[in-house]
Amino acid sequence: MREVFPTIQIGLISRLEKLSQDKVVFVLSKDSGMIDTHCHLENEAFDLDRESVIEDARDLGISIITSAIDKQLWNKGCEIAEAHSNVFASVGLDPTQFSECELAIEWIRSNKERLVAIGESGLDHYLIRDHKERELQESCFRSLIALAKEFELPIQVHSRSAGRKALEVLKSCDASDVHMHAFDGKSSLARTASRDLGFYFSIPPSVVRSPQKRKLVKAVHIERILIETDSPVLGPDKGARNVPANLPIALKEIASILRREEEEIREIVLENTLRLYTKIN
Repeated sequence: MREVFPTIQIGLISRLEKLSQDKVVFVLSKDSGMIDTHCHLENEAFDLDRESVIEDARDLGISIITSAIDKQLWNKGCEIAEAHSNVFASVGLDPTQFSECELAIEWIRSNKERLVAIGESGLDHYLIRDHKERELQESCFRSLIALAKEFELPIQVHSRSAGRKALEVLKSCDASDVHMHAFDGKSSLARTASRDLGFYFSIPPSVVRSPQKRKLVKAVHIERILIETDSPVLGPDKGARNVPANLPIALKEIASILRREEEEIREIVLENTLRLYTKIN
């Protein structure tokens, strides 16, 4: 089944290179590495201990994509990534802030070299109920899809209570390199999108307590499964702050659900991630 999609060769080495006395550069390991494909390190929940949170992840061989989705945090997210060799930046727009769409597009255009992805962006029908506002939200989403295609960057998609509609919009835009984060829609939709459209879906540590996420693991094509933490939320314990160091919990649970060896799943997921996020490779 793994032959369905093309694979890549991961030419990575396992080591920490000390380039100077005050800067240690993290190099992702093929043999033990993992990538948290979506979290929010710039969030105020990490203001008191951000350095230790990043260090804890690094000690476990975890690289991180941090996604800044508020205009006040875009530059902060990029600066965090630039200061840590195991952190990469994505910039998007909270779907409820669709009125800031033009500003987001302008900022991304001016800073695209700092980014490995665009997003998160998308639809939120849980918080946005008004029909006209949903139309504006969709228009912004379409604009950011177009921008991601123009720059040939992956797009991280938010689709809370709007899974079917978000997938329809992505398909109508002929979107490629799509990362559906924290997808809460029907598993049948994910099955079709991962197999027929090649979209990727990431699984958070909350899979240990979420029947919906467990169904999602079984539905998504194995060559399109990613892992994320969405820190500081979606952790293994409801209501507790989530951190990137919890990423192995998601990996272990996926392996258990699929009845595969944990190391096999780690290798597959890492390969999937580097296939999508080519600027990390």
